[in-house]
Amino acid sequence: MNTQLQVTTPYSRFRSAIYRTLHKPYLVTCLVSYAVILLLVFAYLQQPAKYRSDLDMVLPGTGANSNVSLDEVGQVVSSTTAPFGKGYNPKVNYKEMLMSKNLIENAAKSMGMTAAAFGRPKVRLTEQTSILKIEITGASPRIAENKAWALYDALQNQLDYLRADEVKRRDASIKSVLDQYRERLNYTRNNITDFQQRSLLISRDQLDQQMRTLSNLKEQVAIVKAEIGRSEYYVSQLSVDLGVSPSMAGQAFVLQSDGEFRAYLSELDNSAAQLSEYRSRWDDGHPMVKAELARFDQSKVALINRSVGLVGINAAHAFHTTDLANNPNRAQLFADLISAFAAKKGSEAKLIELENAVQLLNEKLKVYAREAAELERLEREFDLAKAVFTSAVARLEASKADVFASYPVIQLMSPPSLPVNSYSPKKSIAIAAALAAMIFLSMGILMINKRRVIISALMKQPD
Repeated sequence: MNTQLQVTTPYSRFRSAIYRTLHKPYLVTCLVSYAVILLLVFAYLQQPAKYRSDLDMVLPGTGANSNVSLDEVGQVVSSTTAPFGKGYNPKVNYKEMLMSKNLIENAAKSMGMTAAAFGRPKVRLTEQTSILKIEITGASPRIAENKAWALYDALQNQLDYLRADEVKRRDASIKSVLDQYRERLNYTRNNITDFQQRSLLISRDQLDQQMRTLSNLKEQVAIVKAEIGRSEYYVSQLSVDLGVSPSMAGQAFVLQSDGEFRAYLSELDNSAAQLSEYRSRWDDGHPMVKAELARFDQSKVALINRSVGLVGINAAHAFHTTDLANNPNRAQLFADLISAFAAKKGSEAKLIELENAVQLLNEKLKVYAREAAELERLEREFDLAKAVFTSAVARLEASKADVFASYPVIQLMSPPSLPVNSYSPKKSIAIAAALAAMIFLSMGILMINKRRVIISALMKQPD
């Protein structure tokens, strides 16, 4: 049998090779997969370059305490505790805020781009620290850095808004309570004013002043009584020594100051002297003696009559022959007696006035004591209302200063970096990934193609 020989051409050989290849599905699959991997790598490498800027932020780890002392009110304590250890970690809250849609939109708006173009940052929390690491990408190094700054500023603005809103809501919630405290304070103040308008007592100082006045009056009463006792003893003893009472001593000075009495007394003294001289010469029957005796009796009668007319009959018999001008020491004692007696009478009058003042002041103090008790009660109510109101206001003002209690301060530990090299795409990573994918793909297809051989070899292995 004759066979016809065919002449092969390059085209026929190529078509034959294609035919043989297409009849090998595993090889086709492997080649197609290689092509897809290469296309993916090429597409990845053709993407525009991206640059990554990162920054680190840190939260404080300790709190702060402050004490405010108010005179006659008390003490207000304001404390800012550490943000950790309250059952939640503020780092997690800040991470969610950094990745929230609202904050990203605000940051993108500040750069004049959309939130989609701005992108989402990557936030990592470092364990056992209070540090947040943030990464953001951009089309250029400067854009990436500006995005990081915009994100940081947006976070700070958001925190400021939340803190201000917290203070506003807290102030609104306690305003009604402060209004009640203020109303109570005004009510107690008006009670004190009404009481002062209808009572004698205006303040507690007024009662204290009256008490001091009463004490001074009682002290003066004791002093005056002592003076009266001393004067009474002095007057009594001097009266005994002189043999006259203070009133009689005064009458003696009345007689001595009368000119007519002194003339009669001088006439009596002269007559007595002349009579004594005559009697030394003659007896009582002599005419000269009788005449002088008549003169003496007449002068004596005139002196007694004048004394009776001036000071009365008792003092007249006691002093009608007394001449204090010739006895200055006795006259001085009479003057001392009169002065001491007058001082004693003055002290007695003063004592009466002081005792009346003490009695009147005691009656007034009884009224003051009742009013002081009522005023003290009203003042206690006012002081209590004032202390409560002032303490509440002080706590409110102290709480306003503690704006970092719910949202602790966050500080920039390292500023946003200006990247030098692009973050993506990376040729080395793309090539390594492509080679790894090809190797694993080749091994997988090879194992599928030789599965019968592998299974037979495994089944022939001895137990």
